[in-house]
Amino acid sequence: QPGERGTMLISGKRKKHNRLAWEILGFMVMAFVIAGIIFCFLYSIAESIASVYLIERQIFLTEVQQAVFQLWLRSICLAASCVAFLVLFLFMLGQKLSYLVAIIRGVEALEQRDENYQIPLKGKDELTELAQSIHYLSKSQQMLAQKEKEIKEEREAWIRSVSHDIRTPLTSILSYSQFMKEKDKLTQEEIYSYISLMESKAEQIKALADGLLGEETDFWETVDDGRLFMEQLASEWEEVLEDQFSCQTDLTECQKFSGNVSIRGIRRIFDNLVSNAEKYADKKYPVELIIKSDGEWLILIQRNKISKQEGHQTESHKIGLNSIRQIAKFHGGNVQINSDGDTFEIEISLQIRF
Repeated sequence: QPGERGTMLISGKRKKHNRLAWEILGFMVMAFVIAGIIFCFLYSIAESIASVYLIERQIFLTEVQQAVFQLWLRSICLAASCVAFLVLFLFMLGQKLSYLVAIIRGVEALEQRDENYQIPLKGKDELTELAQSIHYLSKSQQMLAQKEKEIKEEREAWIRSVSHDIRTPLTSILSYSQFMKEKDKLTQEEIYSYISLMESKAEQIKALADGLLGEETDFWETVDDGRLFMEQLASEWEEVLEDQFSCQTDLTECQKFSGNVSIRGIRRIFDNLVSNAEKYADKKYPVELIIKSDGEWLILIQRNKISKQEGHQTESHKIGLNSIRQIAKFHGGNVQINSDGDTFEIEISLQIRF
């Protein structure tokens, strides 16, 4: 029955947690038995030797002297047996004490963050369970420390990525505003176009800033005309780069599509593509942008010659490329990079959800 089973479990736990006491009691009994054997052995040997000695010298003791002699002999043997008992008991108990000292040293090593130190497991008593518990806590602490380190590194990498992504739309806003400031005459249509572009970039910066504050920035949004959206992004991409490069865009294989994508994420991809071209592309050669779509997958390809000028080396932290990979992963896609040292090509695959 449940009550009897619970009682048996409690009884079993009590027995389990009394193993050390039973072991110490066993040491005491064993030492007592051995001391008793030693007493009997010493007393019989001493009595035999004394009897032979007295007979050889023809010494005869009275009853009182005989009783005193026997008492004196038993006292000496008893004292020797007590010493033997203490030595044996302390010797056997010393093994447990030495193991306890090893556990204490292990705790001190763990306090000093010696993660490689391991407490040896000996026996099957409470001290062994204590060593196992300390070992488990040590492993748990190591796992928590490693997890905390990974989370911290991931958070720092994400902050660097978002901070990097903020720069490109901010640079675009500064460029548009500087252009409007320097140009003498602007038509109403041009003013509206540049203000719309700056507003779009400002919204993008706001979304990225919200991400830094811990708010969600990547989420699915419905696009009714995906080809038109790609044409707009390609036009913005070309407007930013056309003053520095000869830009070539190809949307011939981009079919009209509709579905759910992360609009902000795709804008971040284009901003990172622009940033990558501005930093590492050779201005003597064109930068190509190819956009493909089959209704289920959206493929973005950017190809450019790599600049050989000093300071145009591969990005040390590859923050922009890591950001693109994260966005592609969010879309269930992937990123492929092909570089032969002369030409750089990045292909981004994004899955369109329905």
